[in-house]
Amino acid sequence: MKRRLILLSLAFLFGFAANGQSQTKVEYTEYDLDNGLHVILHQDRSSPNVMVSIMYHVGAKNEDPSKTGFAHFFEHLMFEGSENIGRGEYMKMIQANGGTLNANTSQDRTYYFEMMPTNQLELALWMESERMFHAKIDTIGVNTQKGVVIEERKQSYDNRPYGTWMEKMGELAFTVHPYRWQTIGYPEHIKDATFDDINNFYKTYYVPNNAVLVVVGDFEEKQTKEWIQKYFGDIPKSTRPMFRPTVVEPLDKTEIREVVYDKIQMPALFMGYHSPAMDTKDAYALEILCNILQGGKSSRFKTNITDKGIALETVIFPFTQEHPGLTYVIGFANAGGKLEDVESALDAEIEKVRNELVSEEEFQMAMAAKEFEVANSLISLPSKAQTFANNYTYFKDASRINKILDDYTSLTRENIRNVAKKYLTKNNRVVLYYLPESAKQ
Repeated sequence: MKRRLILLSLAFLFGFAANGQSQTKVEYTEYDLDNGLHVILHQDRSSPNVMVSIMYHVGAKNEDPSKTGFAHFFEHLMFEGSENIGRGEYMKMIQANGGTLNANTSQDRTYYFEMMPTNQLELALWMESERMFHAKIDTIGVNTQKGVVIEERKQSYDNRPYGTWMEKMGELAFTVHPYRWQTIGYPEHIKDATFDDINNFYKTYYVPNNAVLVVVGDFEEKQTKEWIQKYFGDIPKSTRPMFRPTVVEPLDKTEIREVVYDKIQMPALFMGYHSPAMDTKDAYALEILCNILQGGKSSRFKTNITDKGIALETVIFPFTQEHPGLTYVIGFANAGGKLEDVESALDAEIEKVRNELVSEEEFQMAMAAKEFEVANSLISLPSKAQTFANNYTYFKDASRINKILDDYTSLTRENIRNVAKKYLTKNNRVVLYYLPESAKQ
């Protein structure tokens, strides 16, 4: 009860009513350039900084199955420079002018951003426009970044303990949808990619009518609009067809199980349940359910599994995506423990929420935690910028930033039980046992 009161107090402090029905309004301006680039501007005078970000609606799911890894490859290639920015100078220029920068790629989108002092806003806008229209795509840069990406795969997937679990999960869980491969792609596809393959990907997806530009922070709107028009207005709109998968992964499946022997010391269990796409009531209910199962010291997995020594650690989270994806459940066995016992304990807790309503206190604590999470996401410049970018990219609706909690306040404990019944079933999952190589017979 004490934890619940703390969460409710914090949510209220950040601008929410205790019942989650009120949310501080975020003011913004949005418009389109003639070439289709969507622009969102939000002034925040809390610090003399400005966040400039661009999200392109392209990720791993837009790739050719025989040419995977291109979206992630471009995340690296776009830092090579441009026709007007020397090779390797992009990052140096931002940092020399007091800024920070980064990028990330998912199966659904690619996101680039810079945090700059207010007086360097024009520089950041020019540099992003250079990447959109004049990126340096040549043999030297391509070959350099091929090596970087292949090495990243070795370090993050192939040579890391348990590093392949998500890739194996996708390959087994998806048979028709492109979520079956990861954003890193397959090394042979990157090695074999031709200059034309890479250039065509750039000209197809890195275009103004496939992007949203977000500026958040301390800036003058009139001047900012003039700079945006100056640097982005003349970039031509693309007429190339963009691949948007419409295939739906069939859910009439049976449980898939596989044992993987890896260079590990501690056995681990990975389970993936087919789950709903973002912006569905089921997705919101499943998120709250996962918080109840493992959202803190008093959560069910913590109290009934790890605290009792059945497992060393447990995790459950919905990997919510633009299309139906997976909810992951992970358990690590204690020294000398058996994965079968960990799986049985996890299954028992899942079976309870499938057949019984969660308590009112658990439900309210999870809802309060969500309110605090949303309030916190509307404080910093980076989180507000990404929220705007996500809402426009996925839903073409920037106003969702002011309605985030609306999707949760109508949920009931019955909704929580119903999504558990619908999705957390054994015939809807993939189960991977990761065992030490020494256990192989």
